[in-house]
Amino acid sequence: MERREFIKSLGMAGVFSLLATVPLNASRKESRTLTGSGDAGFLGPFDLALEPQGNLLISDPSGYRIVRLDSFLKPITSFGEPGSQPGRLNFPKGLAADASGIVYVVDSNNCRVQAFDRSGKVDSVIGTVGSIGGSFATPQGIFLDESGRLFVADTRNHRVQVFEKGSVIAIVGDMGDGKDQFRLPTSCALNKSGELLVLDSKHGMVKIFDKDFKFVDSFGGDGTAPGRMRMPQGMKLDSAGDMWIADTGNHRIQKFSRDGKVLAVHGKPGSGPDEFRNPTGIAVSGDTVYVADNGNGRVQVLKKS
Repeated sequence: MERREFIKSLGMAGVFSLLATVPLNASRKESRTLTGSGDAGFLGPFDLALEPQGNLLISDPSGYRIVRLDSFLKPITSFGEPGSQPGRLNFPKGLAADASGIVYVVDSNNCRVQAFDRSGKVDSVIGTVGSIGGSFATPQGIFLDESGRLFVADTRNHRVQVFEKGSVIAIVGDMGDGKDQFRLPTSCALNKSGELLVLDSKHGMVKIFDKDFKFVDSFGGDGTAPGRMRMPQGMKLDSAGDMWIADTGNHRIQKFSRDGKVLAVHGKPGSGPDEFRNPTGIAVSGDTVYVADNGNGRVQVLKKS
C-alpha cells in the first residue's frame, strides 16, 4: 500500500492545514530582526518548547543561542553565545520551560544542562562530561515534570538520567539491543499515567517504562512504512496523551496513541509547504503543532482541522 493510500484509509487526508512558515535561514531577510548574538538568523532550528504564556522557544545549535518568539511568531529576545563558561553554549538542543520563567537548555557539546532566567542570565548548571551518574555524553532531549524533576536523554551514554534539585536520582537503561536498552536515545517524556517514554533513535522505537522505571512495552522499529521510524529526534505529548514524533530520517511527523497505533502521518521530503527536510523538534498546543524543519532552516506551524 502506498503511503498516500494509507493516509486516506486512515481518514488522514486534510487532517492538517498550514498556518504559517517562520523562515529562519540566515539568508532570509525576515530573520534579521532577531536580537542577541548572531543576528544574521538561524542556521537550523532544532528543538521547540512553549512557555506558559504562549511564547515559543527555539534552539539554534549552530547559532549557539535560544530565541523566543511571541504568540504571533514575532521575535522578542534571544540569549546565548559560543563558549564553555557558565551561560555560554555549544550546540544547544533540548528545551524545557517551567511556570516561573526558567528555561532549561541541553547544552549538548558542553555535556551539561543549563537553566536560564527570563533575561537570559544563567541560573544553574547541571552535569559535566563523563559517563558516571550526573555526567553526560552529548545529551540531547529534556523533559520537566510537574514536580520539578528533570529527565535528560543522555544520548551517547545511551541512557536517560533523572534529576531532582540538581542531583541525579535515577538512571534508566544502558547501551544495547535489549528491550530495556537504548542506542542513542534522543527524547523523553512522561505520560498521564506517569510512564516514562523514551525515543530510541537508532532502533526507531519508543520504549515505555513504569513509574519505577521498569520496562513495560515498546513500539515502532527502524523503517519507512507508517508506524516505523528512521533516526527520530523529537517527541512531544499533546493534552490527550498522544505522542507526536519528528520522524527525522523519513522527513515527516507521526502521531501515535499510547499503545503505538498510528493516528496520523504528515509530510514528505521537500522544501515546500507541508514538506520537511530532517525535522527534529516538535511542540504541541491545543490543535496547533509546531515543527522544527531543521534542514529547511524554518519552523512550520500546522493546525489540526
